[in-house]
Amino acid sequence: MYRIFTAIAALILVITTTGYGQENLSFTKGNRDTVTTHNIYRDIDNYISRVNPHPDSLIAASNRLISLTDNTALKTAIAGYLFNTFSTSTVMGQESVAIYIAKKYFLSGELQWHGQGSEAILRMYTEFNENSLIGMKAPDLKLKTPTGQEVALNSLKSNYTVLYFFDNNCNACKAKLPDLKKVTEFRDYLGIEVYAVYTGQDSLSLLQFINEEFPVDSQLKSVKWHFVYDTDGTSGFHKLYNVLSTPQMFLLDRDKKIIGRNLDPAALDKVLESDEQRINNLYNESENFVPAYLSIFNLKDTSQFKEAFDPLFQRVTRDNYDTYNAIFYHLFEYLFDADDSAMKEAAVYVAEKYIIPNANYWRDPGYPLNVVTGKVSVIKNNRIGSVIPDATLYTTKGKAKKIRRMLSRHTLLYFFNPDCSVCAPFTEELKENYKYFKKQRLRIIAIYAGSYDQELFEYINEVDPPWKILRPKDYNYLDLYEVFEVSQVPQTYLLDKKGRIIAKRIFTAQLKEMFK
Repeated sequence: MYRIFTAIAALILVITTTGYGQENLSFTKGNRDTVTTHNIYRDIDNYISRVNPHPDSLIAASNRLISLTDNTALKTAIAGYLFNTFSTSTVMGQESVAIYIAKKYFLSGELQWHGQGSEAILRMYTEFNENSLIGMKAPDLKLKTPTGQEVALNSLKSNYTVLYFFDNNCNACKAKLPDLKKVTEFRDYLGIEVYAVYTGQDSLSLLQFINEEFPVDSQLKSVKWHFVYDTDGTSGFHKLYNVLSTPQMFLLDRDKKIIGRNLDPAALDKVLESDEQRINNLYNESENFVPAYLSIFNLKDTSQFKEAFDPLFQRVTRDNYDTYNAIFYHLFEYLFDADDSAMKEAAVYVAEKYIIPNANYWRDPGYPLNVVTGKVSVIKNNRIGSVIPDATLYTTKGKAKKIRRMLSRHTLLYFFNPDCSVCAPFTEELKENYKYFKKQRLRIIAIYAGSYDQELFEYINEVDPPWKILRPKDYNYLDLYEVFEVSQVPQTYLLDKKGRIIAKRIFTAQLKEMFK
């Protein structure tokens, strides 16, 4: 089957590539003597327009075009035209194709440069751009603040870093700064910091700029700006980041990989929006992937945990952590919400082995360190055989009650919400059998899992339940989630007189069977 799949894939590849083959180009070996420059460039444009715009695909296409002829002059013309096309392209990232062509064909000596400017200009373009291309790790800068504190670019831990080169006397910088502030503030929820590099060396001028543009009472509170400058001019940032003029702006992801360059505020906003959408798509795809993936394994057999999760973890952390975040978020949440003790134990395994120890892999470290840790505690504290957490709840009149002080020989905790369609019939069944259960010394305590006092009072007036009703403090139902397994209601806990959990999610028929 694998060989069949490979063969089919290869066949499709051949079909999709031969459509743009050399038979469609006017400068192949058979007719190179009659071709015009106009035809060459037209055919190159047509061909390139049909190629996947990813730089790797464009590089492969460029190599193919240049290799189609043995005529050195024609080869030089093609390579030169391709260099000009990609070096002047408005599509971000295509400058990497131009640099590839420059280094492979011209600066290597294979072909002679006959374009505008000397080879020295070509070399300068390459040297000033080759270190800061899309997809590259941003070269680190260790520059100082006006007060003398060194701040390394790589030391910033935000999800996104805007690398901004500016000068206080630059009119374009002054014109674009308000929009840059607006974009970073509007997108602050993504986790953005700005590493603002002053290209001058006068610390007093930098301080004056900061005081004027970022006064102490400024409304810009959520995005941190790190203002730095090169005190002795030795960092080489001009060459590393092609800072021949200001403003110059790059966007880095949390691994300090360059995902945007030569940006203005509008382009920065679009890149941030696009990357946010990319991550949202990852989460949506992962939500569908997780149940299908887990269906392969029998998680009631704990020996399969390692087999199920180890290869997955290794695969999704190999290249970047965004895919890991998306998949392991949905993996843990799916297992945690499952109405099955084996799945919940799998959630604990996943959390303790793959999520909590790797908090630095997460865009929001608070998720593994706070949310996941808290949910693991909920699972452990609510296992069958565990003693129920001694939570403080409140009567409808606001009197505090400790759960463990209200226990009888047997106690049924019944978490409900009036909006729950299943709760209503279950409530009626409990009412019908209430006297019987009371004779069996089974005490029923209902716990409201909603958030509105009026809703609870209307429910009590309508249903007239014969049992005690408690609620969380200030009607904050989320407090219940931090203590009990109540992601789905109705939820029930059967406790013994010491508060040990005998059973969960047990309903009327099962209770009657147990208390015969």
